[in-house]
Amino acid sequence: MSLALPQELIERAENVTGLSDFGPEGWREGFLRLVEVMSARDFGDAAPARIERRFVDVLARRLRIEDWLTRNPEVLDQRVDRPVFILGLPRTGTTALQAFLANDPQWRYLRDWEVQDPVPPPDILTEQSDPRMLAERARLLGDNHIAQSLHIAEAGGPVDDSDVLRLDFRNQELGWPASAYTRWWRDCDMSTAYAYHARLLKLLQSRWPPRRWLVKAPWHNFHIDTLAEQYPDALFVMCHRDPAKVIPSVASLLCAVHRGFLGADASPPEEVGAFVLEHLSIGIQRVLDFREKHGAERFIDVRHRCFNADPFGTTAHLYKWLGLSLSEAARADMQAWLGRNRRGAHGEHSYTAEEFGLDAQRIRAVFARYVEAFEL
Repeated sequence: MSLALPQELIERAENVTGLSDFGPEGWREGFLRLVEVMSARDFGDAAPARIERRFVDVLARRLRIEDWLTRNPEVLDQRVDRPVFILGLPRTGTTALQAFLANDPQWRYLRDWEVQDPVPPPDILTEQSDPRMLAERARLLGDNHIAQSLHIAEAGGPVDDSDVLRLDFRNQELGWPASAYTRWWRDCDMSTAYAYHARLLKLLQSRWPPRRWLVKAPWHNFHIDTLAEQYPDALFVMCHRDPAKVIPSVASLLCAVHRGFLGADASPPEEVGAFVLEHLSIGIQRVLDFREKHGAERFIDVRHRCFNADPFGTTAHLYKWLGLSLSEAARADMQAWLGRNRRGAHGEHSYTAEEFGLDAQRIRAVFARYVEAFEL
């Protein structure tokens, strides 16, 4: 069963919202490319409707955002000051580090409920009773479609900004079997995507007192030059782990997600493993190039094993670099988070490199520059 044509998806979003202004141009190229790539695959009878809903939902969300900004233009006069971006390879502890630090109220971070439904922007005075937040809590209590052993998720906790980049249809979309789109994305112009990223952060912070953004996404590796141009005062926390452990973990996660789309017709594990190795090695090379070109002063490095062994020591080192202090109340909340998310608390994620046609020696050889630079 094929997908609807792009114009039909656009019209559905316009009909759902009663709106037609999608805001700044730039989104359409990625939208058309992604629809084309996904339309070329046979997903059976059920998946196309789900895929089309994703497209229509993103388009409708963008329409509602632009309608709000048209009626509240002063929102865009704000600044996003000194944001901190957590990046590095996926499965290096980026999610755990952000979730751990998010217990400190000094930080402002993206929550799933506000990214999925950002209008009206959340109000700090009423958000605890906000129906969007309550619905997220109920969903996570009853929905185990992605096990906690694969990915940490708590109601009201931080999420990465894939759905923010998706608003400009310039998210890498590894979760979809769309490698042709992902390869295009690696080299596309991300200036409109990061401009829209800042546009949404301004919207979401507009009814909050000033707090510092703590944003996380491993795929910022690929376009860090453009990200740094959009946020010239940003600082970067880069997480590190032996890539021989990272690559099979990512491949295992993607295989599980792709089977949800295609069942027995999903790409074989060896094909997924080869693509993950290719893709992530390119991203890490770009970060290394950026650091060599611009200097490492804007970076602090966090090793996966060090954070696991001593999260508070890692935080002390990070906060000293940022010029922050940690309150006793925040420390207590962080300790409680550690208790809920100790290793093995939600099961174990088991895999081997060989399942994906890989081995540790080959992976480390591909990542030799990275392994040597950070003694991994």
